[in-house]
Amino acid sequence: MNPLKAIALNVSAPLFISLFFASLAFNWIKIPETIFDLIPYLFYAISILILWVSWHFNRNKFIFIIIPLLLIYIGFEYFSAKRATNLFLYSSLLYPLHLLIFLILKERGLFSIWGIGKIIFFFFEIATVLYFIYYPNIDLIEFFKIKLFALSFYPLKDLSVAIGIFVSSMMVILVMFNRYLIYNSSFLMLVFTFYGGFYLLKTPHAIELSLLAMSIIIFILLIRESHRLAFYDELTSLPGRRALVEDMEKLGMKYSLSMIDIDHFKKFNDTYGHDTGDEVLKMVASRLADVGGGGKAYRYGGEEFVLLFPSKELIDAYTHTDILREIISKSPFNVRNKKQLKVIYINISSGVVQNNSKDKDPFAVMKRADDALYKAKKAGRNKVIKA
Repeated sequence: MNPLKAIALNVSAPLFISLFFASLAFNWIKIPETIFDLIPYLFYAISILILWVSWHFNRNKFIFIIIPLLLIYIGFEYFSAKRATNLFLYSSLLYPLHLLIFLILKERGLFSIWGIGKIIFFFFEIATVLYFIYYPNIDLIEFFKIKLFALSFYPLKDLSVAIGIFVSSMMVILVMFNRYLIYNSSFLMLVFTFYGGFYLLKTPHAIELSLLAMSIIIFILLIRESHRLAFYDELTSLPGRRALVEDMEKLGMKYSLSMIDIDHFKKFNDTYGHDTGDEVLKMVASRLADVGGGGKAYRYGGEEFVLLFPSKELIDAYTHTDILREIISKSPFNVRNKKQLKVIYINISSGVVQNNSKDKDPFAVMKRADDALYKAKKAGRNKVIKA
């Protein structure tokens, strides 16, 4: 399960955006009309920006979720009242499911086989909705108006509410247990914001504000995702080397660091395969991420990791690194060897150093830590050596 603190931090930003625009909707009478006149321009500008950045960084998931919002906005703006009513019905039924589908689907390139499949599915969705808007099927519409709850959720239909409950429940589970918390939390708030705007249909500007809020949530998610790709390791979810370099440039007059290497990792890969090796890396990374003493873990590359301890003495860094070494060495790891389940134990070695006046920069400190790591290896591995 994801830590509650991490869940709260990831939910807070999109929740704040949603609540801010909800407050504007509820207090619309106190706000100058000229502010609301800007909403269409802001929405179109942010949507175009999302499309451009998504295309530039090959994040096609965002393309598939912003275009339907654009089409919904345009439809409400230019359709006749009857067609706009049908658009409201079909959007409230389909868009939450659309969000869930594209949340689950992985990024595999826009023009790969999977990408082309998504494009075909996407255009099929749009064509189907447009067909039933222009050629309404009375029996289908009556079916969608089926009564499921004793309470009334007007103007939302009961089936729309049931779909919303299902989609929200699935996303809550993902928020709690799936490691892609940044996506899952934002998509969950997109669903809440979408239904909030549609439920407040009769409140002036509510739908326009909700769609604008959704576009801002999507744009912020896109920026955060771009930052994650640049600074975080995809396999272990730890900050990567680029993040380490930036953080080392911000260090003060006193700090310590540990260079860590997984013992016999190449042999392990050759014996059990690279997929199992990846699981070992993730297990070790998850333990290192819990480092105490104000330390922070990074994946340096391959099977090497770095623990950075700003403003800490050598003895503090040594103590917390050795605690992690012991925890990892006592953590059983299950592997399959010739179709048999086998329990093995992983060891790490580490070199720990503190900066001094002779070090030209943090990279010189890292070089001394690497030398200490080499000594730990030579001394028999599964050791922490202070330089």
